[in-house]
Amino acid sequence: MENIEHNYLNNGGQFWLAINNHQNIVGTIGLIRLDNNMSALKKMFVDKGYRNLKIGKKLLDKVIMTCKEQNIDGIYLGTIDKFISAQYFYSNNGFREIKRGDLPSSFPKLDVDNRFYYRNLKD
Repeated sequence: MENIEHNYLNNGGQFWLAINNHQNIVGTIGLIRLDNNMSALKKMFVDKGYRNLKIGKKLLDKVIMTCKEQNIDGIYLGTIDKFISAQYFYSNNGFREIKRGDLPSSFPKLDVDNRFYYRNLKD
């Protein structure tokens, strides 16, 4: 969390937190600007005790709205195959699975990621 400014804000990206009534962070989502008017979704997380409360959907909707306001053409993301519910979530929210080779060169790849998704925002 201490590198939010360096990793997101200083490079034209953004970062959002979902906070409960006790001021605890229960969800996060980050957006990194990429080349060619694209973006990368990073650090999408909702605490297990707060899942199925639409927090993830609200965070993702905020990112999509922000991207559209900034005329960003699309969003890429990476995840791992054991996060099946995350894959289901992304697919149900307009993302389609792509191959690693389809990622833009500016996408920040993690070695652990083995599933990749893209959502076109131009339509």
